[in-house]
Amino acid sequence: MNIKTLTAINGVLVVAVVILFVLHFSRNENHTNIDRNKNTEVKKEQETKIISPEEMPKNTEGLKIAYVNSDTVASYFKFSKDVEYRLKKKQAVAEAELKKMYQKYETDRQTFEKEAPIMGQSEMQRRAQEIGVLEQQIMQKEQELSAKLGQLEAEVMTDYVYKTNEYMQEIGKSLGYDYIMSYRIGGSMLYADPQWDITSEIIDLLNAEYEKSKQNK
Repeated sequence: MNIKTLTAINGVLVVAVVILFVLHFSRNENHTNIDRNKNTEVKKEQETKIISPEEMPKNTEGLKIAYVNSDTVASYFKFSKDVEYRLKKKQAVAEAELKKMYQKYETDRQTFEKEAPIMGQSEMQRRAQEIGVLEQQIMQKEQELSAKLGQLEAEVMTDYVYKTNEYMQEIGKSLGYDYIMSYRIGGSMLYADPQWDITSEIIDLLNAEYEKSKQNK
């Protein structure tokens, strides 16, 4: 029997603000007695048209937009590191408790197998039952600790997300940005011009806000 790996912890920074442009096109056609040529013309007008970048509407003109690399922020944001450390510490305690129980189980099992040939029937049944009970206790304890860690992780990460969002709201306003986007390799943002990368500045400001919040507790 192997001890299962308990909840893996990875701090994930949520700092993105997503711009959604939803275009609704509707066309009411109440005309009747339209000839064949007119029908063909209407169908062509309704076909999807591919436009070039030059033809796209300049909806973002005047907006101040920047982005951060979320992976880098998660690596250097002190709040993220503290969350990860706290969860890993709890995980280590749980794993140590399970390891101690498992070692006792292995010792009892090996002793039983060694002494079984000279045991009486009733003693053999009693010892086998005790080992079975201990095995069940290990499985139950593993499930219990895993559930507790999962609940703690959810609570800690929820607190982390909300507080980080609060920090970003203040930082974004103070810097005068309309949007601060989140970029990461493999994410939804396929390209980001490096000149709009403010990751380093955001990390410094996030850490300053986090230290300030700890001092106010």
